[in-house]
Amino acid sequence: MTGTMRAVVKTAPAPGSIELRTVPIPQIGPREILVRVKAAAVCGTDVHIRHWNAWAQARMHPPVVIGHEFSGEVVEIGSEVHTVKVGDRVSSESHIPCNNCQICHEGSRHVCPHTKCIGVHQDGCFAEYIAIPEEIAFVYNDEALPWEQLALMEPLGVSVHGMTDVPLAAKSVAIIGAGPLGQMGILVAKLTGAARIIVLEPSPERAKIAKDLGADAVIDPIGEDPIAAVRRLTDGFGPHVAVDFSGSVAGLTAAMQYLRPEGQLTCVALPDKPISVSISDFGYRGCSIRGIAGRRMYENWEEMRGLLARGLDLSPIVTHVLPLEEFERGLDMTERGECAKCILIP
Repeated sequence: MTGTMRAVVKTAPAPGSIELRTVPIPQIGPREILVRVKAAAVCGTDVHIRHWNAWAQARMHPPVVIGHEFSGEVVEIGSEVHTVKVGDRVSSESHIPCNNCQICHEGSRHVCPHTKCIGVHQDGCFAEYIAIPEEIAFVYNDEALPWEQLALMEPLGVSVHGMTDVPLAAKSVAIIGAGPLGQMGILVAKLTGAARIIVLEPSPERAKIAKDLGADAVIDPIGEDPIAAVRRLTDGFGPHVAVDFSGSVAGLTAAMQYLRPEGQLTCVALPDKPISVSISDFGYRGCSIRGIAGRRMYENWEEMRGLLARGLDLSPIVTHVLPLEEFERGLDMTERGECAKCILIP
């Protein structure tokens, strides 16, 4: 396909420098597909790119079309594409592993050190069209799932990875932070059989959402002692699992103290400061810490397919839908925590 399209472009290596531009429609290679974007979700990473933080500076070389969470319809396929066809409804993995290094060969593509990311290393989805490798397309042709929700598969996969790293059936779990990923975590915990879901969230608005989504208890970790509160709700022992979606130093520090003996602290978010704790008590109780990076490729994608088949409803997570032209508003709301997920429609 030839012609031009509208796209949100990071134009220069500096704070701000994001514009809606007219650019050429991407041309695909033999193993790529061209997708007409139907919905694109705003992520905190896009906010970091706008501010040109250290993470973005180390990875990006503008100009680049930003955005990496989307859904769309396949309109063209390369000559060597065999598993995706024109007309398919797709979402997409955002990571493109090399598939050739030792880490990939060990089955850990999600932490491949040579990974490229759409919307970071190459043009992303805040556009009318995007070209992606066939291997990262997630085909989901159930039209009962709206485009806006299909666009959430990439962040849902992160939440699924974090929430299922330890089987939750009949276990208690503390979810730290009720932003969009934490909200998805509540839904996943319910569907996978968690016995008790405890959410720690200081924002009254997000606390209410957590309760509405099915949390058994919601704690304000600023208004009360989170360690005492969590232990009180778990017969004094603490939860079997704590999953952090906040990146809060205080939240992580408290979790290391209230976690049950032989429990696991799963870190989905990353704190921007070092954590100073004594590892002695944590280790003596037989506890462990586990880091989560992206989605397991492709196990988490198939688990998401199963969760959707079991009735996972992401509609409460989609709180705002805007035209692509209002991308700045979407970025602003995401940064200020005024939405769960904001969807842009090209």
